[in-house]
Amino acid sequence: MKFVNQLDYPEVPYITRQEMEDEASREKGKKTTVATSACGLCSAIIVVDRLLVNTELSLEEAIRLSYASEANLRIGTDYTVFAPALAERFGLDLEMTDDPERLLFCLRTGGCAVAESAGDREGYIGVFTHNAHYVVVIAEQRDGRFAVLDPAIKEGKYDEEGRRDKVKVKGKFVICDLKTLMEDTEGADKRFYLFWRKEK
Repeated sequence: MKFVNQLDYPEVPYITRQEMEDEASREKGKKTTVATSACGLCSAIIVVDRLLVNTELSLEEAIRLSYASEANLRIGTDYTVFAPALAERFGLDLEMTDDPERLLFCLRTGGCAVAESAGDREGYIGVFTHNAHYVVVIAEQRDGRFAVLDPAIKEGKYDEEGRRDKVKVKGKFVICDLKTLMEDTEGADKRFYLFWRKEK
């Protein structure tokens, strides 16, 4: 299974924030990179590899797709814009939802999901991020927990207070339960972006 870590690409430009109201944000967006802002694109690469045989989405193509669909005009990647463009480009079925039952249905019927972690809020430490972040929910395990791929995983990230008691790291996978996923996506634009191969 292909895994892409955005932190491996600090020198690759990914221009964002060009529709932000203030000039300082727009200038900052001209300097953003894959490492700082492209978790959504790296998640898309993982999704395409997971669902489609002999099909690949390169980082360069993911960046071009974001620019072409104008999913990059705010902070990072707007998945309400990018996910439909990705689904159309690769002929995938897409559902955007906050419903955990639909997430379970997706995983149990051969799909996978991009989850939007909303980060820290009052009284809560974000598990997958302190800000906003996309991760890929790959599968439901036999014990009911989920295997997640975090495109910004690094050593020690999940050892922080408020995180280490909620997940278990197994190689490149982060294992968590549904309660953790639901808490961590609270306040997101959409909690889950569900992708399936189209039925022939």
